[in-house]
Amino acid sequence: MNVLYTKYQSSDKLKLLRMIAVIIVAIVLMIIGIRKEFIVPNVIAFPVWLLGAMLVIVIGLLEIYKQLDIAKLYPIIAITLGLFFLFLIPAYETPDEQDHFDSAYNLSNTWLGIDKPGEDGEKIFYMRLADAVKPSPDLGEPISAEDYYKVIDNFGFVTEMGDIEVVTIDFSSGANFVPYILPAIGITIARLLHLGFGWAYILGALFNMLLYILLTTYAIHVMPMGKRILFIISLLPVTVQQVSSFSYDCALMACVMVVVAISFKWRQWLRDRNLSPYLVRHIVIDSVLLIFSAIVFATIKSGVFLVVLLLPLALCIRKSWFTGRYKLWTIGATVLIVVAIAVYMFFFGGIFRIALFLTTVPGDIREVPGKMGVAPIEYITHPERLFSMLWATIKSGLRHYIAQIGGTTLGYNRIFVHRVLYGGNLLMLLVSMIRYNRETDEYKVGNRILSFIIGAIPIIITLIAMLLFWTFKTDEYIMGFQGRYILPTLAILMLSVGRLKKITIPNIDNLFAMGMTITGYATCLDIL
Repeated sequence: MNVLYTKYQSSDKLKLLRMIAVIIVAIVLMIIGIRKEFIVPNVIAFPVWLLGAMLVIVIGLLEIYKQLDIAKLYPIIAITLGLFFLFLIPAYETPDEQDHFDSAYNLSNTWLGIDKPGEDGEKIFYMRLADAVKPSPDLGEPISAEDYYKVIDNFGFVTEMGDIEVVTIDFSSGANFVPYILPAIGITIARLLHLGFGWAYILGALFNMLLYILLTTYAIHVMPMGKRILFIISLLPVTVQQVSSFSYDCALMACVMVVVAISFKWRQWLRDRNLSPYLVRHIVIDSVLLIFSAIVFATIKSGVFLVVLLLPLALCIRKSWFTGRYKLWTIGATVLIVVAIAVYMFFFGGIFRIALFLTTVPGDIREVPGKMGVAPIEYITHPERLFSMLWATIKSGLRHYIAQIGGTTLGYNRIFVHRVLYGGNLLMLLVSMIRYNRETDEYKVGNRILSFIIGAIPIIITLIAMLLFWTFKTDEYIMGFQGRYILPTLAILMLSVGRLKKITIPNIDNLFAMGMTITGYATCLDIL
């Protein structure tokens, strides 16, 4: 196979045919874009189908004539698709984005020294577009063209409606200020330049997106194996949607990617014992990134993702730690952890807090007054109800969650993507789990099990949170859980269960880059 492929690659005629095929694909996508332009004319469609077709041709030519590492191709593709999504998906259409925007704007107010009390002590936001698009109560309804253009037409223009003082509705994401530092910088720049709401939104989301691309590029670059898994997950439509908005999922997913890459990098160091002269520099950079990731994890979603920081230990753990000269150190560390837990439980109210949590009935859940949930102790004493809820959730929602990961719906489930596109994304996800000929990693069963548990814990906790604080007593299955909640630790899960087979496919990185470029651009056209 390798001999045939070498001849195939060196043939100028076959290279020409491949180039023609790439150009045909780009032309087809352009025709689709032109057709949509005539059906729903707008100024955004033209640059999308033109620049997207150019991107397909450039990546296609690179795939034909030069073998590149996807770590080098990733930032080019990610920035282009991220900019497309930034302009294509209206403001506040990404889930919970209004909360995240308000949190970033509050931070900008603090930097600018603006803290004027409004009615009932509420803060005043400036430069807010009064009639910005907000999701309709019926989330199943597709977003209308009229609502879509209401925001698009106001981008970059300073109008009376765009600059009036608006009292905030006091939304907050509940996260600390850390995930909003870069979006707040973008907003502050727009305010200092006296730009309108559109540019304040664009610059804030752009800074957020650049943080993700920068960290993920580093993660893909240093990842010794399984680069394609990180690459595909980072370019999924639902991922690009989150990272090209104000969502704190941007910082969360980027930090998980970094922790995953550093964990496997350290594991390879221990296995090969190949300590480069730049080891100290690498350790310093990795340590700074791990500390930053710990801060992000601690400030988002009640710290449930802090468990991801155990991944380096799960991958680097050795049997020798429990025998020989390391035995006493391991026993000592274990005893200290057990003692710390016991002290917290008995002397700092740990038992009381746990008991209070187990017996408290969540009230006014889903922001509906008078609607009650079920106390956790009820599920513990009646496990049949818990298993019934879990089974009904899996039975009714698993297919939907998987489709969401592939990108079947975007925004508040109101932007629908063709099933061929999200099916293609899911197929590439599966193929990325295969181990290729030049990857010689040894991922043992024990490491896999520990890694899988670490990746599953945040998802399980999120599911339990939805059960307790988003599911009414009368509901038959768990409400509120979404496929995007699986995204942050999806790479850990895939690396834990995949990479068991080993095949030979030359130029595999280029093929993945070409595939994700085409599906990403086609998704942009489908959004239009």
